[in-house]
Amino acid sequence: MNNIKGFIFDLDGTLVTSSLDFLAIKAEIGCPADVDALMYIAQLPTEKERQETMDIIHFHEMRDAQSCDWIPGARAFVTECEARALPMAIVTRNSQRSSKVKLEKNNVPIQWLLTREDSIPKPDPTALLDIARGFELPVDQIMMVGDYRYDLEAGRNAGMPSCLVNFSVEPVYVSLADYSFKDFNQFHPHMFFQFLIHTYLHVAPPLSI
Repeated sequence: MNNIKGFIFDLDGTLVTSSLDFLAIKAEIGCPADVDALMYIAQLPTEKERQETMDIIHFHEMRDAQSCDWIPGARAFVTECEARALPMAIVTRNSQRSSKVKLEKNNVPIQWLLTREDSIPKPDPTALLDIARGFELPVDQIMMVGDYRYDLEAGRNAGMPSCLVNFSVEPVYVSLADYSFKDFNQFHPHMFFQFLIHTYLHVAPPLSI
């Protein structure tokens, strides 16, 4: 991980909590449980149907945005990235409005946000590649961090290393990740190990004999 010089994060379930029940929402809009909701909406026959169905999604997202909080360990990780001047961005399949509510509510200090209105949703790599150009970094020096397969697939499609975080039991798609940690509290020292050792050697008192 020593060559990583920038991060792209997913939002829900990665940096902040989410109470969205995707199976219930899919049932409400008539989407089969094994079909991606955004793809289902895109294939609806009329603009009126697509808008009405997206309005349902948006309602649930906005309600969820009011109750979200930082995922344990995520704030400290982001703060570390800030301290080391590592560029950061967020790519989410959520709406821009609900995402901004989540960022503002929790004072998330990441300015670059790409939502489903801004780019083709993950696992398409377009948003990630656009950010890499903005970072002015090669893709292999940027890590995609997320909690679901779309994040890992997007990273792989973009040629970026990916990291799966925030799980209690390894999901079936863990093999898509280059790195996996149960939470940010495990990820943090692994990512910044050299920095922590360097700090310790410079501030630790000398050993007494």
